[in-house]
Formats: sequence, structure tokens, C-alpha cells
Amino acid sequence: MSSAVLKISCPDRKGIVAEVCQILADCSANIIDAQQHREDLDSQFFMYVKFDCSELNCERELLENRLKEKSELIGFNWTLSFKDQKKRLAIMVSKYDHCLYDLLLKHKYGELDVDIALIVSNHPDLKATAEHFGVPYFHIPRNKDNREQADQIAVDLFKEQKIDFIAMARYMQILTPILIQAYPNKIINVHHGFLPAFKGAKPYHQAYAKGVKLIGSTSHYANEELDMGPIIDQVTVRVSHAYSADDMVRKGRDMENRVLTNAVKAHAADRIIVYKGRTIIFS
Repeated sequence: MSSAVLKISCPDRKGIVAEVCQILADCSANIIDAQQHREDLDSQFFMYVKFDCSELNCERELLENRLKEKSELIGFNWTLSFKDQKKRLAIMVSKYDHCLYDLLLKHKYGELDVDIALIVSNHPDLKATAEHFGVPYFHIPRNKDNREQADQIAVDLFKEQKIDFIAMARYMQILTPILIQAYPNKIINVHHGFLPAFKGAKPYHQAYAKGVKLIGSTSHYANEELDMGPIIDQVTVRVSHAYSADDMVRKGRDMENRVLTNAVKAHAADRIIVYKGRTIIFS
């Protein structure tokens, strides 16, 4: 079955669902799943529609033109993604390898519906890992003196390779606006903390020193505010005084893997809409 996902956001009004579904029906699209959400605070409407497009009676371009015409007439934002065109993912990583391995293994086992196009790192250390999984590896050295230049090299590479979105699999560098603005709400970062607590170096050691009873990990879209982008997923684990800092690090690796993979899956499946700095994520 060939499927597609249509996402819509707009100020709420009567008849939106009916008008959109009529367009799909006129093109012989069979709706498989439809979900809606309304923000009461400012009356904003969000819609997710997954449909079978294997028996469309028109070209895909005509369906897109009809949606464009209707959106201009009644006023809504929309995106349409056909699932037989897998998104191309770039992974950025430094030296920590657990998130990278988790993504590569899940992709190998068919759990990630993406094409992992390449891996970029500011260190050469994980090249052998990339080669083992048959993924091209690019070493782009980066330090405080060449951040803009390094990010521009990365952007040029991503554009050349037609990258759709990026996963920062513990890429231990602060991105510049050059990269963030090139891929707005398309760069997924994983933070070793239940944001915004324990920023900086050795977060689990900070947590241990404070005697916390709850540790966590967060995946979010990267933006120009450090670790303040729209949150996609969060996981927490209860700990006690019996946990050492190393125990927390081990728990943290598992959580980081989980939230990053969940975020990549949700983005690849077009289940996320970002609105005013927060995410609406359809199930």
C-alpha cells in the first residue's frame, strides 16, 4: 500500500474537516487515520490525516494543487508527504556512541522508516562504526574558532546530499544560526537531563551531588536558544541514595537512546506539528 500524510494547522472554523476530506475523496484517496486537536487558548486547529493513495484518480501534483487552492481560499497551512519517498536523515555525533549505535541498529532491523544518508562528526573516532554499517562518514573538525565555517561546510554537504532532517546523537557542540536557520524544526537534539535541569558538564554527577530522586532525558528540536527548543519526548527514571553517579550514567544512556529514537520516528512519520514553541504530536 502506498500512503501519504497530510498535516493542517489554522485558526479554528466550521467545515475545515469536511472540505479537506472532500478534496481527498474527489481524488479517490482512502483515509486510514484522522486525528484533530484544538487549542482552546487561541482557537487554533490542527489536523493529521493518513491516507491510502495507491488508487488515486489523479496525479499527485493535481492533489497538491487542489490543496493549495483551498488553503488560499479558506486560509490554512498544510504539508503533504508521500511515504514511498523516505526522508533522508543525517546523524551528527562526537565521541559518545550509544545514541549512534541505537539509531543504526534500529535502522538495520527496519524500525526506522528513513534513509540514513550520512554521519558527520567533529572527531574521527567513530569512522569504523559508520563503515561497519555502510554509512558514509564525514569528519568536519570544529572548535570555538571555526564554528561558523564548520557549520557552513555541514550545510553545504547536507544540501548536496538532499538531507531532510538531522539527529544530533550526542553531538557535543553548540550549533550556530548558520545550521539552525538552514533546517528550522528539522534538527533533533537529545539532552542528558529532564530539561532544563543540570546543564553543562557531567549532568548525572551534578544530579548525584544534589541527591535527586528523579533523573530524565529529553529530545527536542534545536533552536538558537540553547536547550530550549520545542520538546518532542521526555523520559524519567526514579533513583535513590543507593544509586552511584555511574549507575545514573548507565540509566541515562538508555533514556537518551529511547527519547532520540522516539523523536526520529515521530518526525519521520510526519506526526509532529510545531506551534508557538511547543509540539503537537499525533499518535
